[in-house]
Amino acid sequence: MSQIYQVRSGALAGFFPLVASLNGDPAKLLKAANIQPKQLEDVDTLITFESMVSLLELCASELHCPDFGLRLSEQQGLSTLGVLGMLMGKSTSVREAVLAAQRYMAIHSQGEFWRLDESQDLAIISRFNYFYGIESARQYVELGFGLCYRLLRLFIGAKFQGARLDFAHSPVSSLSRYRQFFAMEVSFNQEHSAIRFPRTLLDEPLQVFDQSNRQEMETYIAQLCERHSDDIEHQVRTLIMQTLGIQEHSLEHIASLLNINKRTLQRKLAQQGLNFKDILTDIRMTLACWQLTSSDMSLTLMSEMLGYTDISAFSKAFKHQLSISPLQFRQQARQLKP
Repeated sequence: MSQIYQVRSGALAGFFPLVASLNGDPAKLLKAANIQPKQLEDVDTLITFESMVSLLELCASELHCPDFGLRLSEQQGLSTLGVLGMLMGKSTSVREAVLAAQRYMAIHSQGEFWRLDESQDLAIISRFNYFYGIESARQYVELGFGLCYRLLRLFIGAKFQGARLDFAHSPVSSLSRYRQFFAMEVSFNQEHSAIRFPRTLLDEPLQVFDQSNRQEMETYIAQLCERHSDDIEHQVRTLIMQTLGIQEHSLEHIASLLNINKRTLQRKLAQQGLNFKDILTDIRMTLACWQLTSSDMSLTLMSEMLGYTDISAFSKAFKHQLSISPLQFRQQARQLKP
């Protein structure tokens, strides 16, 4: 059932000079992550999300640079996102730019999605993973938020001030490094990774960007994304991850969000050899394993985040699938860490 997700090699913009500045061998590190240096010559070349995540974790370890993801984001900007970045730059407001990233992230990275929510006072940009295939994706998550923060400052200018940044994982660098980089409160082991800032900033016009031909570009990008419109598994996985924590991840509710009845959804999944219960279980278990390995989140909060009625139901389901309790899994994972 597991899908192979890909990401543009442009997501590694700045990789070569950064590694060189840390006295590393870029070619050797790329080879260890199953990436050929020539794949980085064309920024629109797709590499596997797993290779990208592995490379960043390897660089942090081999180069003794726990903030490697943050440092790499300092080398990047709007052009890193390719045609998506061009569309964002042609937006009339910060809200329009963020919604463009939410709508079309798949043309840059298939292994994640971003969502904008608005409360009375705050704008909240949350990030969700599709991919949990290896021990940790913390460097990639921090790279993503580093770039997100830099783009918000680019779009808004001196008016930008963040309220809080949450990471779903435990810290990999010193707390002072996070505070110095993001200039706001940073917390860890949270339900989702998200950045919060005053909602009024969403209405700020983008600074000094050419907004001509935006509609033509959006039409082109929408066509590039059409390949996902018929991917029923991709759609179901997205909706399940968005609704787990609020206990609205039932077959009936997901079908209603797709504007079809539950029997039609079951039939569409069956045509691909899938069923809803297996997809839900796969998402819950892979997310649970990642959180148990990469964070210190309490099992109580974890069970709520995964949509279980209580910690007992979560522990029972986890042990049924993996033949080990969540606590034992976390203990073993920590013993394996260097």
